[in-house]
Amino acid sequence: MSDAPLLAAVEAAYLRARDARDRLDVARATGEPPDAGPLEAGAAAAEAAVRVAMAELDATPGAEDARSAEDRRALAAMRAGIESALGEAGGLSVTPSIPAEACADGAAWAAAIETGGDVLHRRLEGCYGAVAGALRAEGEALTRPQVLARLATDPDPAARRRLFGALEPLWRTVDGDGGERSPYRALVRESASRWAEGQSPIEANARALGVTAAEIEAWAVGTLEAWREAVAAPAAARGEPPIQPWDWWWRAGEADRGLRASLPLDRLFALNREVHRGLGADPDELAIRLDVTPRPGRPPVPVAFTTFGARPYRRADGSWDPGRPTILASYTDGGLGELTELVHETGHAIHIGAIRTRPAFADWPDSDALTEALGELVSLDLAEPAFARRWLPEAPAVPEAVSLRCRYADVALDAAWALLEIRLHGDPERRPNDAWTEITSRYLGIAPHPEWSWWAIRGQLVGEPGYMANYAIGAALAADLRAAIRAARGDWIDGDPGWYAWVSERVYRFGLERSARDVLRDVLGRAPAAEALLRDIARARG
Repeated sequence: MSDAPLLAAVEAAYLRARDARDRLDVARATGEPPDAGPLEAGAAAAEAAVRVAMAELDATPGAEDARSAEDRRALAAMRAGIESALGEAGGLSVTPSIPAEACADGAAWAAAIETGGDVLHRRLEGCYGAVAGALRAEGEALTRPQVLARLATDPDPAARRRLFGALEPLWRTVDGDGGERSPYRALVRESASRWAEGQSPIEANARALGVTAAEIEAWAVGTLEAWREAVAAPAAARGEPPIQPWDWWWRAGEADRGLRASLPLDRLFALNREVHRGLGADPDELAIRLDVTPRPGRPPVPVAFTTFGARPYRRADGSWDPGRPTILASYTDGGLGELTELVHETGHAIHIGAIRTRPAFADWPDSDALTEALGELVSLDLAEPAFARRWLPEAPAVPEAVSLRCRYADVALDAAWALLEIRLHGDPERRPNDAWTEITSRYLGIAPHPEWSWWAIRGQLVGEPGYMANYAIGAALAADLRAAIRAARGDWIDGDPGWYAWVSERVYRFGLERSARDVLRDVLGRAPAAEALLRDIARARG
C-alpha cells in the first residue's frame, strides 16, 4: 500500500513549519517586529500541524516497505529537523541579553559553573556578546570588531598595545583568571565528555566528508606549518623578533591599510553587489536581505551569520522561489576586513538561494565545514591583487605577497584556534593559555604571553565548542574546490556570468539530498585534500 499522498502532505506541512520557524528566528535576531507574538503563535501552530501529519503517516499500516530509498531518507531528515529545529529547544540560537555589568558578578559565575549545562552555556554566550559590544579604549566605546580593525590600522605601537588591552575584559569574561574556576574550562570539560561519547563535531565532519579526524587535525597543523615556512621562519631568519600579539593584526593589515580609502562603508555594499552580479548571482534577484548596521532595539550580533529567512521551494508553475536568505552582522567602519566578511556571508546567502531540492532536504549540507567552505569560494578572491585591479581600479597597487599575507593570516589564526579546541578536548585539564602559547609561538611567530587568555576573543569558542575547526577545514575545502572550478572554467575574478549556474548545478543545489562526500568527489574526482590551500599560503612568502 502506497502512502505517497500522506507523505506529500507531511512534506508540505514540514515546509510550512520550517518557514514559520525561519521567520520567527529572523524576527528574534533583528528585533523586528518588536512584538513577535503572532509569529510565535504561527510557528507553534505550524509545528503542531506537522507533528500531527507525521503521526498520521506513522499510523498507516504496511506502507513503510513500499517507500523508495529517497523517501525513507526524506522522512529521516524531516524527523531529525522536527526534533532539532522546531519546538522550544529548536531554531536559531540568539545571543541572550545580559547587561554587561551583570557579567562581573562572581557569585553568578560560580553558580553557573556549578550548575553547568545550558545555564553555563547561555551565560557565557550572553556575557560574551554584552562585553564584546561594550569595550572601551582611551575613553571611547568600541566593539570587538572595531578594536581588531584599529589594531590593523593604528600606526602607533603604544596605541596598539593599549587597544589590545581593551580586549582584556572580553577574555576575562570567558576564562576568568585562567584557573580551575574558569567558565570556559568548565564548558570544555562538559563538551569533552560529549565528544568522548561519540558527539564530536570533528568526527561528524570527518564522516560527512569521507576523511578521518586525524586528517582534519593534520590539515590544521599543515596550514600552520605552511604559514611558518612562508612567513614566520623567513622573518626570524631576517633577525626580526617575535611578533607581540597586539602587532599581529598590524602586520597582517598592510593590504587593508592600502585599500582602506577606497572602501568606505557604503562602498562595501555596492561592491559586494557588483561582484556577485558579475558571477550571475544577483543579490537582489535572490531576495537576499542584509541586516548589517547596529541600531537601537536590535539584539547584539557579536558574530556575523547568515540564515534562512524562508526555505527555497518549487512553485506550482515549476519555477523556484529562492527563499529569503538573511545576513546579520554589525558593520560600522568599512575596510577590507568588513568587505571580506560581507562577501563570505553573501557566499552563504547565494548558496541558500541556489538550493533546488524537495522540502525535506532544503537545509544546510551534512557538513558544517563544507558550508563554511562555500562561503569562502568568492571571498578568497580578495586575497588576489587581480581583485583590486578589477574592482578597485582607483586604489593603489598592493604587492601579491602582501595581499596574500593579509588574507591568509586570518586562515592561519583560524587553524590555530581549531588546533587549540582539538587539543583541549583531548586534554580538558590543560590550561588553554599554555596550549595557545605553544601553538602561536611555534607556528605563527607570536611572542609567548601565557599570562593572558587572549585566545578567548572568538565568540564561536563559547557559542559552539568545536566550531572553529569548520573554518580551518573549510579553508582547505574551499581552496580545493576553487582549483577544480578554475580548471573547468578558468579564472572568474574579472567576472563570469555563468559561474553561479555552473557551481549551483554541481555544488550548491543539493542541501541534504546528497552527502558532502559525494558532492565533493563528483567535483574533485577524489577525496578532498589540503594541498591547494598550502600552495596558496606558500605564495605569501613573495
